[in-house]
Order: sequence, then structure tokens, then C-alpha cells
Amino acid sequence: MDYEIIIPSHRPQLSHEAQSCVKYFNNRIFDGTGYPSFSKLINDCIVTSNYEKIIICNDKARPTTSDIGKILTMLDEGWGVVAPYRFGFFGFKKDLIRKIGFLDERYIGGGYEDNDYILRLKEADVSYYENEEIEYVYLPTSWNYEISGLTGNYYQTKWRQEGNTYTRRLPEEDYGYDIGPFKNSYFTTFDKSVLLPVRRNLKEQIMQVDFI
Repeated sequence: MDYEIIIPSHRPQLSHEAQSCVKYFNNRIFDGTGYPSFSKLINDCIVTSNYEKIIICNDKARPTTSDIGKILTMLDEGWGVVAPYRFGFFGFKKDLIRKIGFLDERYIGGGYEDNDYILRLKEADVSYYENEEIEYVYLPTSWNYEISGLTGNYYQTKWRQEGNTYTRRLPEEDYGYDIGPFKNSYFTTFDKSVLLPVRRNLKEQIMQVDFI
């Protein structure tokens, strides 16, 4: 077994409902109480995992056996991130993190960290599969989007978009997390990506760097 499903949550009822959907797979609930950001929560899930393939399952996601099998198969085929429900249910290899880094923990309160990471996949020329194809419980978010204006401002500072060009203005932070050396995983290229309509033009975007 080279994978695990992690359910980060501070809501016992929802997390156990999600866990019942993945009970035949290697899984655990990760206590998400008191985290300042989604990015920090996911990074800690990664650091505490003993497995090379990780599936993050939001406590509102209700995946089937075939949904999980699809992620594992696509990861074996070289996809960078496989997200059958955006960043509410997504899988990746630790080698992706070793290649392009952890999630950016500066998105305090939640919001924009998924957009950020997708741009980093584009920047690194690594494929991304995104859809909204699994059952998902629609409930209010537990993140503090009242301060998402601040994360939005940070996102706009880090990534400047002009026409068909994204310019990176800020480097990634080094958090000093140790998940071992790169294991030479092969990743398919970003042009193979399957994107939701809101990102349909991203394949044609040009990525460049001009640090502030």
C-alpha cells in the first residue's frame, strides 16, 4: 500500500460521514482545529504522512470507490494533481511537493491558495485534472472568508496578470519541512490538463518572473 486518504476536519459528524465513504481504503482523520489557513492544514497533513500518494478528502466530500480508484490510476499515469472536486477532493504524490513546493501558508483565513497552486503547476509545466464530478455536501465554509480580501490582495501582489501573461512577483517561502528526497517521478505536461471553464484560457497563458 503506497497511499492514504486524509480527512482534515474539526467537525466530527461530517468527518465520520466522509470516512464512512472511504472505509475500505487506508484513511485517517486529521484534526483541523485552530488552523490559520487551509495551506498550513494541508501541509501538516503531508508532513505527517508516511505514504507517497496522498488523497485529501474534505469532510463535505462523499467519494465512491471508483472516484478513489480514478485518482490513484491517474497519479500512476503521471498527472500532477487529480482533483475530481477541485481542492475539496484531490490527490497528488509527495514528489510533486518535492518538485514545486508546499502550499503557500501566507493565504491566512483561506481563499486563493488553490488558484495559486494551479499557477505553480502551470509554471512548472505539470498536468492538472479538475472537475466537480463527485457528490459533495453544500454547507457554509469553516474558513474565515471575511479576511479573504487580504488574501486576494496578497494573491494579486504575488501574481500580476496582464493580458495573456502571469508574472510571478514573490518567491515561495521555505518552511523547512522534511519529506525526504525526490524520487524521480515522471509528470505529464500542463498542456494535457483538464480544466473547469473558469480556467479554460490558462493553457495559453505565458508565465514569467519579475520579483519585487
